[in-house]
Amino acid sequence: MLIKSLLSTGEKIKEKPDGPRQEYEPSWGYRTESGERVSVETSKSIATVYRAKNIISDDVAEMPFQEMRRVGNKREQVEPDPITRNMAYLLQISPNMWEWTPFQFMKSIIEWELFYGNAYIWSPTVGPRQLLILPADRTTPVFDLEGNLWYKHTFINMVPVFIPSVEVLHLLINPDSTGFVGRGVITYARETFGRRIAANKTQAKFYANGFMPAAAVTMAGELSADARNKVRQAYEEQMSGAENAYRLAIFDNKITKFEPINIQLKDAQFLESIDANDRDICNFFGLSEHMLNRGKEAYNSNEQKYIEYLQGTLNSYLVPIEQGARIKWLSRQERITNYFKFVRESLLRMDAKTRVDVEEKQIQNGILTPNEALEKEDRNGYPEGDRHYIMSNVMAIEADPHPALPLSGEGDKGEANA
Repeated sequence: MLIKSLLSTGEKIKEKPDGPRQEYEPSWGYRTESGERVSVETSKSIATVYRAKNIISDDVAEMPFQEMRRVGNKREQVEPDPITRNMAYLLQISPNMWEWTPFQFMKSIIEWELFYGNAYIWSPTVGPRQLLILPADRTTPVFDLEGNLWYKHTFINMVPVFIPSVEVLHLLINPDSTGFVGRGVITYARETFGRRIAANKTQAKFYANGFMPAAAVTMAGELSADARNKVRQAYEEQMSGAENAYRLAIFDNKITKFEPINIQLKDAQFLESIDANDRDICNFFGLSEHMLNRGKEAYNSNEQKYIEYLQGTLNSYLVPIEQGARIKWLSRQERITNYFKFVRESLLRMDAKTRVDVEEKQIQNGILTPNEALEKEDRNGYPEGDRHYIMSNVMAIEADPHPALPLSGEGDKGEANA
């Protein structure tokens, strides 16, 4: 299936010259003060970065994403329909004709957001209903001369096309001053990433040289540049590499002085600098250090830990998807009753005893029906389990706890008069 066949228009628009501009990452990466060039792929070679992006993208992708419908005071989940390929089907079964899984689809979206600041979900109006991801490094929002918003996407063959904004759900983080273009974490953290990559290379060279010390050698007489290189090469061949560690170096009488320069990594505060860089990376991604196998975990319940993580980090990714999906994927009439929702409770990993206690209280107070609680436990319901229950010793505040009794004989008079 050709992607171009899904385009609803082949119109070439005239772009407004002062419109928003996407800051593309240079193909060779960003230049940093550490001397290292940082790109999206090289940043993933940092263990802390790799772990952080997987934690966030995996947790979002694992959450069920459902379409809900409000009918009066009741809320019900919209069931997937493979015939019409409704949004419930695309979000819970497979989003496109390539049979991607919902996990694969949502994880890709979050990773585009994290590193490029933008994620573009295209819902073509031509062909079967489906959701496709437009690579953020080849897509940018543009305005035509009349002020209409389009999304300019450049195919691999370098041919640009313009997609109407109604077909594209644009998700972004760290918006620029225009509010139309996002910026990824690498835009702000590239210096930290660069220092961390440089530290990895320094450590690798340290081990590759077999702990060989740097040294200053004084030779008898004056040497040409070629001769100095030969002496240096001979020393490195004898001493570099792990297999040559702690070997004896033998020099002839042409060398009048050999002075090793021993700089230990700990003396240069090497380990401390690595620790500081990793701590900064945790802050850039909004994750606690213990989640990245660093530091000591605070003594609190798993539920409280994940509530803080949900509110402080994940909601900034979840809420825009929920709100944007309601606007882009539903008709104006459907928006009144339908909406999209991540099941955040799936992240709150309570222990079995706590989970049972919470569900019991919710059933007793009329919040959940027994069948709804059983569904959370992935168990079968029963015929009478859809009723709500409440404790019998609870009554409305407006109710009179001591209703006045009729005076003696008044009831008989009333009946006689009637």
